[in-house]
Amino acid sequence: MKQETPRIDSQRLWESLEDMACIGALPSGGCRRLSLSDEDQAARDVFAEWCREAGCEMHVDGFGNQFAVRTGRVPNAPLVLFGSHLDTQPNGGRYDGIYGVLAGLELMRTLAVNGVETDRSLAVVNWTNEEGVRFSPGLTGSKGFAGAISEEELGALKTPEGASFLSELERIGYLGRPPAFKVASYFEAHIEQGPILEAAELSVGVVNGVQGVRWFEVVVTGADRHAGTTPMSMRADSYMASARIALAVRERLLALTPDIRVTIGRVDVKPGSVNTVPGETTFSIDLRHPSTEILDEAEALIKALATQEATAEACAVRTVRTFNLPPVRFNAGCVELVASMAQAASLPTIEMVSGAMHDACALSTVAPTAMIFTACRGGISHSEDEFAEPEDLAAGCQLLLDVVLSAARIV
Repeated sequence: MKQETPRIDSQRLWESLEDMACIGALPSGGCRRLSLSDEDQAARDVFAEWCREAGCEMHVDGFGNQFAVRTGRVPNAPLVLFGSHLDTQPNGGRYDGIYGVLAGLELMRTLAVNGVETDRSLAVVNWTNEEGVRFSPGLTGSKGFAGAISEEELGALKTPEGASFLSELERIGYLGRPPAFKVASYFEAHIEQGPILEAAELSVGVVNGVQGVRWFEVVVTGADRHAGTTPMSMRADSYMASARIALAVRERLLALTPDIRVTIGRVDVKPGSVNTVPGETTFSIDLRHPSTEILDEAEALIKALATQEATAEACAVRTVRTFNLPPVRFNAGCVELVASMAQAASLPTIEMVSGAMHDACALSTVAPTAMIFTACRGGISHSEDEFAEPEDLAAGCQLLLDVVLSAARIV
């Protein structure tokens, strides 16, 4: 007789999210749990305790990634892995990353309560430093697990204050050893962080990939001059040149394709005096699109426009690409499994591309991977205003359970 798929406990899931939100709680309802901080340590300790209570065995690797393993009937077979991250932005919300970890915990609790066994072993993971706030650029734990970070790179990873990644891991007690298991497939549940599902009145989406991300540092050099005595026509104003570059980049890239994303999130003006024409301005550019060809064309445009607009203001410019995450296409079989499980549950959904980076990007290089998105209010994330409806979170968690149980079967 076919065993019925157990139902997750939506109230228990919600209470777990509420309890975790108390660690590093902010006044307006959000959370601040920066990676390898004391708050991160407290969250890790609670997560480990909850997992052990659900019958899981805890493991920690050399990147601080936590794995809660539930042994299957074929313990030596590659396991099914799922999870996300518990670290947050400085003024983060309660669900970004956290939901994926605690949905995985709820999955384990549901199987334990119902006495369900699986062929493959299962593991829920909390990846280290996804957000990249203290240790830039992020995805450290998942990239490390995937073999994409060298020992030299790991040793050089430090906070702006000079604290090393490895010393902070050791300080909070989460420097471990590589676990001895292989991964058959990886699934990550996450809030969308965008408005598409809410606008479509859908609880969940099937994520088939992640758009590419490139970061640039633009340094514009002019000349420090007295603000009162230097005529406008005789200035080499680095900030005005930067403003021209910003406006030109936005106009030309939107003309290239309306679905591109370009953001200037950080600007540093020197010498920073109210009565001095700034001689140097440095700013960042965050560029995103699902197509490598479009990203290449946009990058060439950024560099050409920077030179053109800086020259018009008698300034020099240097544009350096500092980060590159190519567009990711998830495994077709895993994507189809998520879609088919949603259809079998009569759960309306759509296929979509993620606009944000996730640990699943790194995992997709070493294991078949897919993601499940759940709707979030207003598409707001990286903010204390971040919110997701309990019923949407429950729907995504139940779909994750259905997918994992299917993936855990050995035919």
